[in-house]
Amino acid sequence: MKLNSWAMTGMLVMAALSPATQAAELIQNGGFESHGADVYDITGWQVAEQGFFGSVLAQTGTSTEVTANNTVGAYQGSYYGILDNYGNASNALFQTFNTGAVSSATLSFQMFVNNQNSTTNIDAAGLDYSVDATDNPNQHVRVDILKAGADPFSINSADVVQSLYIGGANGVLAANNYVNYSFDLSASLASGGSYILRFATVANQNSLQLGVDNISLNTVSSVPEADSVAMLLAGLGLMAGVMRRRKD
Repeated sequence: MKLNSWAMTGMLVMAALSPATQAAELIQNGGFESHGADVYDITGWQVAEQGFFGSVLAQTGTSTEVTANNTVGAYQGSYYGILDNYGNASNALFQTFNTGAVSSATLSFQMFVNNQNSTTNIDAAGLDYSVDATDNPNQHVRVDILKAGADPFSINSADVVQSLYIGGANGVLAANNYVNYSFDLSASLASGGSYILRFATVANQNSLQLGVDNISLNTVSSVPEADSVAMLLAGLGLMAGVMRRRKD
């Protein structure tokens, strides 16, 4: 059976529109290994600190720099991110990332929380440590996806694209083990854009540590095959040539 030019061009168009998948890793230095020593200036990441006694850094070992509390150390490799809060402080570790439209997006990481206070307290003040510590105990951590340009301590609904974790220690007051976390961000990132991944702590009761490692944000997008696009252009050219000949 012979195909006319229109049918052939239609087949080429259908082939060009058949998508291929393209995977991308959007987080830089998610394992915190781009260092040769404990550092406060973390490659790929930004830090925000409010209050009196708190710090954010990439460190090695099992004793924190600021509070000298014990941790389990890195999940893998030598380094991990630590938000080490002595109290009366708020800390944030965050990274801005960009993406085109995606068909799927998965965020994963390992995280521990050590709380030297006997309870976790989530106050309406959010990440504000300066509220009255007697009437408004505020001692917790949170992980969020924010809109690009948002204040790193914002909890406003206009800034928060997706809240991933709001809570406290994952065990007793001693050094807790890592917990594996995985979140589907496909709906939140579907149309693409600029966003912020934020890890944050607030403490006005006692010291508090958030440790994080092995952070990965993997996306999959549908893109036309380069060969298929070339076929489409060739097909359109063929159709145009046939139309010109028929007109002549």
